[in-house]
Amino acid sequence: MKLKSFALTSLTFCFAAICGTPSVQAASLTTIVDGVSNARGVSFGPDGTLYVAEPGIGGNGECQASPSTLFDPICAGNTGSLVKVTPGGQPQRLLTNFQSLAEQPSGNQGAGIQDIQFDSLGNAYLLTGFAGYPGNRDLETLTLGGNFPIPEQQLATFPPSTPDKVLNTPLLAQLFKVDLNTGELDSIFDFAKYEITNNPDGGDVVTNPFDLTIDGDTAYVVDGGGNAAYKIKLDGTESQAIGIPKKVLSASILPPLPPGLELPPGLIDILPGGNIALQSVSTGGAIGPDGALYVGEYTGFPYPDGESRIFRIGEDGNPEVFLDGFTHITDLTFDEQGNLLVLQFSDASQLTGDLRFLPGSLIQVAPDLTRTTLVAAGEGLESAAGIDIGPDGKIYITKRGVGPELGSVVRVDGLVTQKVPEPTSILGLVALASVGATGAFAKGKRQHKLGELLPKAEIV
Repeated sequence: MKLKSFALTSLTFCFAAICGTPSVQAASLTTIVDGVSNARGVSFGPDGTLYVAEPGIGGNGECQASPSTLFDPICAGNTGSLVKVTPGGQPQRLLTNFQSLAEQPSGNQGAGIQDIQFDSLGNAYLLTGFAGYPGNRDLETLTLGGNFPIPEQQLATFPPSTPDKVLNTPLLAQLFKVDLNTGELDSIFDFAKYEITNNPDGGDVVTNPFDLTIDGDTAYVVDGGGNAAYKIKLDGTESQAIGIPKKVLSASILPPLPPGLELPPGLIDILPGGNIALQSVSTGGAIGPDGALYVGEYTGFPYPDGESRIFRIGEDGNPEVFLDGFTHITDLTFDEQGNLLVLQFSDASQLTGDLRFLPGSLIQVAPDLTRTTLVAAGEGLESAAGIDIGPDGKIYITKRGVGPELGSVVRVDGLVTQKVPEPTSILGLVALASVGATGAFAKGKRQHKLGELLPKAEIV
């Protein structure tokens, strides 16, 4: 199962300066399956079968502007699936012809099936994304959006749709219980409807569920469009949403824009004193050894490197910054030793290159908060999108998560080289040690044709 919860009965540790740094060797990557379009989450079933989410490449249906593409349109089609990998390593596609959105004609930036996870009884749960204004999803959300009007600053970005122009993708932006034998879907939670009526982060009305975690009888979902984390009972009886706060930085990080071009409403917030507030673009989630939910962020435009944070959401439901200084986080997980594994889509701002081939990396954060780069940039993790630990104890990662048939799942073999002590490690240890062992989440983007002027936006 992807993200495990551990009982924290005792805490022992040592400092690297005292215990020494263990000998390490360079990691190698072994390809398990390839040819996946816009590959996302990777996970293992109760029998050890590997699955990878394939959002698809959209199609020639209706289109809408998307924050995920700096408002270039993404168009609907039935090209998504769930890829099941046979023991011989051959891909078998389930849930074929699933609803999908993507840029056309490139097929990049797909939104559709995002993740699959299993509960302790072996039941499967499917998460679907959307990457846009939810009022355009189908006739029901169009009506709902009319009852809860789009904020004025968003009208230029998401003009009201009409019944003959909706995307007709009702299966997107939902959490389902799924029967993998019959393909039957039982809806548990609708993120599109919730975003329209509640808007947890108080910003633009956008939803894109990105990551799913199952712990006990509860699903934890991180929404990269809505900048929120959700706690949802698997029987659908209870739900809770927590908005993830924006990051405040100096406006000096903004790239120069052509004369006469203004940043779209909702892209960033201009604050007094020469500062700006960036959208979090929350991505990976993981239940930690202390039972809290840890949430990584990709960060929004202008996608600065070194500014992505990891939040800890404990029993009080308050998201607090646990670690900072990462770049474009797409997923998190904990291993059996309590190490936090942080997957970076790329090590530099996405504005520096082609989204399909940016050099990503994998970083391990030990319980004493020492950081170790397990797979460095340039060692084969281009545009990394999802992570899981297999039954064999090995790390599995989806890479090249943008583009038709470019994606693959690789296994990480070996260790690596580089350790960076975290200056607040003592405080971090105290914080972890003071938290109880019970599980808890507890109370846990744009306008204009910017795509013609800047590289494409984040994949979420």
